Amino acid sequence: MNGRAVQWLNKAGWLLATLLLGVAAQAQARTTQAAGVPASLAFEVKRNNVAIGTHCVVFSRDSERLRVDIMMDLQVPIAFWFDYRYSYSATEWWQAGRLDGLRVQIEDGTDQLRIDGDTRDGRLEIDGPQGLLRLTRNLLPSNHWNAAVLDESQLLNTLTGGTSRLDVTLEGRDRIPLAGGEVEADRYLLGGDLADTRVWYDAEGLWRGLEFSARDGSVVRLYPRDPAAALAAIAEPLWSRNAVCQKLTGPLSG
Repeated sequence: MNGRAVQWLNKAGWLLATLLLGVAAQAQARTTQAAGVPASLAFEVKRNNVAIGTHCVVFSRDSERLRVDIMMDLQVPIAFWFDYRYSYSATEWWQAGRLDGLRVQIEDGTDQLRIDGDTRDGRLEIDGPQGLLRLTRNLLPSNHWNAAVLDESQLLNTLTGGTSRLDVTLEGRDRIPLAGGEVEADRYLLGGDLADTRVWYDAEGLWRGLEFSARDGSVVRLYPRDPAAALAAIAEPLWSRNAVCQKLTGPLSG
């Protein structure tokens, strides 16, 4: 795995240790200097600029491994009497800077899909819609919280259970509304097999947004929200349906 991936995983691991154990590590003290680096991430999901759901990411410790819980919950009105529901839930386990395990469950309307990944004999075995695949553990999953994906030419697609080719291009820099102000973030086109997918990261490498085209051609975009504010609004229907959003914590300070 490249240096950026190791740096991000070390950063996430140190932050979680600080949050859960209340200890400091002098060797990684510089990670605390990144203003606003959170222990969790929250996004409001909009379709053609109309809010339809939420996406949350929460980091924790699972024994010696870093655990990342992710959930996207969407509800799209189709008619007066019918809502289309989509739910994506994933849990990643990381050890020694590499993906060690993966569980994904998707409910797409009435369709359900499951992807399981486990490490065996130094390889990552993925059991999903494309059958049983034995892949390198150096692959990053397509959950976007790790900015190291920008240095990769291929990733593990957690929607299909296979791999997707990337051809990442920096398109520009945008100002994104966040917590009563704005944050600058670089906009990247992932390209390759994800030709219509754009992702935003700020100067610290923190994930700040995602945009892609839905099956009906509509544009879906994730906008960052302050985790503490999102947790305070957890009783609202938009946030209450998302089980991972209920585990949000506020930003860590240095």
